[in-house]
Amino acid sequence: MKTAFLFLLILIGMLPAAAAAQPSAPAAAPAGQPRQLFLVLYRPGPNWVAGRPMREQDLRAHGSYYAGLLRDGRAFAGGGYVGEDGGMAILRAADIEEARAILAADPAILNGVFVAALRQWAPRFHSSSPLMEMAR
Repeated sequence: MKTAFLFLLILIGMLPAAAAAQPSAPAAAPAGQPRQLFLVLYRPGPNWVAGRPMREQDLRAHGSYYAGLLRDGRAFAGGGYVGEDGGMAILRAADIEEARAILAADPAILNGVFVAALRQWAPRFHSSSPLMEMAR
């Protein structure tokens, strides 16, 4: 879990260089509309460079995109798997259509580095502790 968090921090650290050429995320739902949770399960796509670790894939634009989603409150968490290629993210969206639009605008999907599955998620139990405190 700490490795995935470190990877996310590294990606975010590379964001300023890539920010200018990023596609913009779809507009967020109007304020006050209920938000639902969606899981994005990423795996290597057709343009993934086999034999290279994730940190050497072309994911700067993806990291910049997610930094914007985090800032806008449309992403809750995300990062790479430990010990295998791919990763996951938790999105907040009004409905499945908004979640699909967010995923469709992801540069890693657009450039084929990742393919992804989208699942609506309805947690039935959770901790009151922030996510990263649980990883310590």
